[in-house]
Amino acid sequence: MTARPKRDATAADRVRRYRQSTLGPRGIARVEVQAPVAAADALKAVAARWRQQFKLLPAAEPVLDRALSTINAPRPVPVDGPGLVALLLAPAPIEDWRPHVEAFFDEVSMGTLHDLVLSGVLTFEDLYRALRTWRLPDASNAAWITEMAALSLGRAAATHLGADRHTA
Repeated sequence: MTARPKRDATAADRVRRYRQSTLGPRGIARVEVQAPVAAADALKAVAARWRQQFKLLPAAEPVLDRALSTINAPRPVPVDGPGLVALLLAPAPIEDWRPHVEAFFDEVSMGTLHDLVLSGVLTFEDLYRALRTWRLPDASNAAWITEMAALSLGRAAATHLGADRHTA
């Protein structure tokens, strides 16, 4: 019979305390994902982009507060800034929050939406994806967001093609 190696209780305790400390004040959660090797770089890129966007939340707080005051006013359960951004970036709708997201796209002014994009917390592409994810093609701001996302994507494509793209 082989003896099992002794578990290092001190190391396990340090890891547990570290994980608990990152959950609270830093707002970081450890997530382990098993994915195909080919998808690993794409997943890491998405996570890095989300971390960057969430780092910008404190600077965007005044703009988010304007949007949240419109969204939360008639609702019994309010959403907060990080929650709203997470809902808009989510790959699938969470039906309990549908009224909040619908109000975001219907009732928040174009100026506030534009200020959110300028803050870096969201892009027009993020907003366009959220419209599609939440199936809100008829929202009041949907046409404007779609147009702005198309312009943003067009500018990005032109930048990548370079200055000589029209010469033969």
